[in-house]
Amino acid sequence: MEVEKVSFNVDTLYARLEEQVPIESAIPLPQGRSAGSVLSVTPQLMIREARVNEAGIRLSGQLQLHLVCETGERVLFCFDAAADFSHFVGAAGATEAMQPRIFAQLLKCACHREDDGLRLSAVLDLKIWLLQPREIGAVSAIRGAVGLESREETILTRRRSLLGAKAIQVRDELGVEAGTNVLEAKGTVRILSARPAAEGMALEGELFASLILLGPDGRLQEKALRTPFSDTVKLEAPSADGANLTAELTGLSARVDGEALFLSGDVSVSVYGAAESRIRILSDAYDEGGTFQCHREETTGLVYLSPVVREETVEGPLPVPSHMPEVQQVLYSRALPALVRLEPMGSETLLEGVALVTTVYRCDSGLLHSFTGEVPFSLTLPGQGGLVLPLSAAAFSTVTGRGRLLQGRVELLLLAERYDEKPMGYTDDLLPGAGIQKGRGILIYAPDAGETLFDLGKRFGIPQRRLTELNGELAEPFSGAERVLIIK
Repeated sequence: MEVEKVSFNVDTLYARLEEQVPIESAIPLPQGRSAGSVLSVTPQLMIREARVNEAGIRLSGQLQLHLVCETGERVLFCFDAAADFSHFVGAAGATEAMQPRIFAQLLKCACHREDDGLRLSAVLDLKIWLLQPREIGAVSAIRGAVGLESREETILTRRRSLLGAKAIQVRDELGVEAGTNVLEAKGTVRILSARPAAEGMALEGELFASLILLGPDGRLQEKALRTPFSDTVKLEAPSADGANLTAELTGLSARVDGEALFLSGDVSVSVYGAAESRIRILSDAYDEGGTFQCHREETTGLVYLSPVVREETVEGPLPVPSHMPEVQQVLYSRALPALVRLEPMGSETLLEGVALVTTVYRCDSGLLHSFTGEVPFSLTLPGQGGLVLPLSAAAFSTVTGRGRLLQGRVELLLLAERYDEKPMGYTDDLLPGAGIQKGRGILIYAPDAGETLFDLGKRFGIPQRRLTELNGELAEPFSGAERVLIIK
């Protein structure tokens, strides 16, 4: 008897881990500067390395900061700073072959005065999927057995696959007053539409940039720019069910030359699809003499479904803290999104969080102040698939009002992936069988509910087609009320 085998790869979810990590660091001020107050902090979080060993995951990265400050003499200035961090997340039984998928976000990020410099106080929230790649060896066919009967099944695997990528530079220009300085430039990018083209995927997108400008009169101004762009990304391979595009803003700069402000954004576009494989394997088999039996194994594999891009606008009140003066004029705001709950709810996934909105304003005396409030949000991600892995989240805010109660409006942009966790059964080997007792005769057999003619043929060593000839009117699987004629 000849046994044929086939191998295929699946990803299994070994563990889901979540930890919060405090980040404390001294932030030196630029040479010759002193900070009377910190008006706003815009962070950018980068995970640079994630190594898995037998005890867990060692992470290292950097928190890049852009700070807008005011000296004790009420002179505005801005500067960039960075804080390195490392952290170990325990995962007993992990191996170097495992792959971590990491969603990192900040639940808090603030700077305050300390001696002659600043002190950073942040809380890093880590959500980690630890994937275990497995190579499965399964029996695909049996040859040469006497009176062989077999059943086959198909195992579907779908893995996220990179089909193509391209770096795009987006530029814009607007007029400003001579002597204007750019205090801060923050942005994000989104894909508006994508369609197949002869050369790959043709896309149209939008770069959204929020600029904080310091005019020659010393006044702050917030400018929002929406710059459209289009391009085509060449694809290296087709996808089983089409392609999906993601875009990331990897760099943003703004400079003033005379009465013109030049904006330049570096956009990285990636095209993903599903690499799908359908593998035919042996589900079960028997021969006339019962000389072997199929040994079954079970595993659970992750099946990639699709990316999730969700845009949502939420609003909420932002009360001014009682110890601070009333708002005479809102100058600008910054929002930091924080996802605090991600839970499957039937065919949907519930996502809850808060947008931490920092508002910089001028009071009646003309002095500048800032405070941070929360705008909560709750939204659902539709579609089947019980596992959603967040990839990135961005938020842009608009704050309006005067007095002690302001109104915040936050635009959220969430990028995630959906997976399904499916059980997979397969025959991995053949074991010696117990044999089938020889004998001839006629038997009226009462099958159990759920049994089939294949099950009965395996039990009595009879070809399935013979049972079908004798009991052609019976429907499978049996309900338990049938009677099956067996003649050996």
